[in-house]
Amino acid sequence: MKTLDINEKHEVRYCIPIWLRDEQIKLALARTDKRIERYDGLRAEPIAVVCFGPSLNDTWEKIKDFKHVITCSGSHKFLVDRGIIPRWHVEVDPRAHKVQLIGKPNQDTQYLIASTCHPAVFDHLEGCDVRLWHVFDASLDAMRTLPRGDWAITGGSSVGLRAVTLARFMGFTDLHIFGMDGCEGKSGKHAAEHPNQPKDHSVTTYNGVEYRTTTSMLVCAKQTFHELNQLQDCKAKFYGDGLVQALARDYKPKAVSGTIFIGLTKPPVISAEYCDLNRKLHTQNLAYGVGGGRHAATVLKLADSLIKETKFVSVLDYGCGKGYLGKALPFPIAEYDPAIPGKEESPRPADLVCCFDVLEHIEPECLDVVLDDLRRCVQRIGYFIIHTGPSTKQLADGRNSHLIQKGADWWRERLTAFFTIKNGGIIEKLPLLHVVVAPKAKKQKAA
Repeated sequence: MKTLDINEKHEVRYCIPIWLRDEQIKLALARTDKRIERYDGLRAEPIAVVCFGPSLNDTWEKIKDFKHVITCSGSHKFLVDRGIIPRWHVEVDPRAHKVQLIGKPNQDTQYLIASTCHPAVFDHLEGCDVRLWHVFDASLDAMRTLPRGDWAITGGSSVGLRAVTLARFMGFTDLHIFGMDGCEGKSGKHAAEHPNQPKDHSVTTYNGVEYRTTTSMLVCAKQTFHELNQLQDCKAKFYGDGLVQALARDYKPKAVSGTIFIGLTKPPVISAEYCDLNRKLHTQNLAYGVGGGRHAATVLKLADSLIKETKFVSVLDYGCGKGYLGKALPFPIAEYDPAIPGKEESPRPADLVCCFDVLEHIEPECLDVVLDDLRRCVQRIGYFIIHTGPSTKQLADGRNSHLIQKGADWWRERLTAFFTIKNGGIIEKLPLLHVVVAPKAKKQKAA
């Protein structure tokens, strides 16, 4: 049996390969329409957050007193078998054995299922009220691929800690936490039978008391109080007797520097209705979205100027339309357009980002979001061409396809909020504006 020092840092691995996790996320997005929604405000009522630790056997009857109950892992089946139907249930584990722990689903329970979860979980909950959410990942690629409008939720390494954070996301600040032990008890590592018991058998000592635990349990136990520090307006009461409960008795909240957030969402760059209108226009008007190739010579000059500094230059056509810029260049480029099937995935940043005859088509209320996304994408140079007048093309709803018809001064003010305009200014070749920009550092905002 291994001895773990509670004061040392211990490493744990994710339980499946990352590529498999990402493929499961894609499947979840394709089959699940509903998403979690943030509660706007605070709820005064207490909520029972119920985990599956062994102390649940000693405390579960107290949960009957709570109107609001959120379960996770095997506590769902545990409580349902005892006549307590949770209002919410949380899952985040990417493995199939979670189906057995959920047990029989209930129509009165809303299932808050992470996009990482195994397809078998979604099969098991078919016909139930399933709300999808995403595990927050700060990596650039994860932020890029987070679907716009969806929520990514922070939290620690265990589903119990995610359930605590989700409770606050739904407005609850009076948290009553059951079965979050971080150690073994009389019934073993869990309150009841578990189909995938951890093989790790370790011990740790806190305040002179020895606890049988595992590396992952210990890591999560210590993370509990980091997560509570993020929930500055919450109070938490722990029920039962275990390692986490012992740590909680000595816990004193710590001030957290910087911005605190528990959920992040990216606003859409285009509304669903407007995206459909643009898809129709691309289909019905063969001359729509074909002008990119006219600017290939200038793009080659800009690329050559960058190649003199480095051996390789990546190019992105942002708002590529039918892809005629890429067809006119002698090397492959990346293409992005939310209205073109197969090109709608959020693009990776590139050295040179071209955005031709696009910005005037953007919905005015989405313009800052699009410019911010362009700032993310422009690593070295952005080359934008903007039409200032009306288009010869109409949308199916009768509007001119140029939703923004503004002059150079207006565009200069909007662009300089996100970019540094190079070469002294905007070149006017009316009705077109040619703008070469460099990225400007993004100011941090409190969430």
